[in-house]
Amino acid sequence: MRIGELAARAEVNIQTLRFYEREGLLRRPMRTPSGYRSFEESDLERVRFIRICQGLGFTLREIQQLVQLHKSASASRGARTMQPAAVREIIELANERLAVINEKISALSTMRADLSQLVESLTVYPESPGTCPASR
Repeated sequence: MRIGELAARAEVNIQTLRFYEREGLLRRPMRTPSGYRSFEESDLERVRFIRICQGLGFTLREIQQLVQLHKSASASRGARTMQPAAVREIIELANERLAVINEKISALSTMRADLSQLVESLTVYPESPGTCPASR
């Protein structure tokens, strides 16, 4: 498929795909004789993977690491075992991401409680506004 079709199917713009290619997140595609990029279904899967990871809060650098770890894990499947170093890297990256997620959950829980308290106080005493959580 050409770049426009890949962009449409992945729901990104063409410049995003070119950026992913420059950054090494997306493989350099084969070119047609007339110079057009020619992508495969695996490229679509990769772009969707990148977008999912971004939605989960991973940085592009972390996504690049995940892609590399996936490659090493896939390469070791033929050997039936993953390299211990690759396993440690995956565990370390996952633990870092879990810590960030837990921090976000904690912050959101606090924000939710503050906002609920504000709504309750405004409901009970509409003439006396409470303190907005955003002003803290």
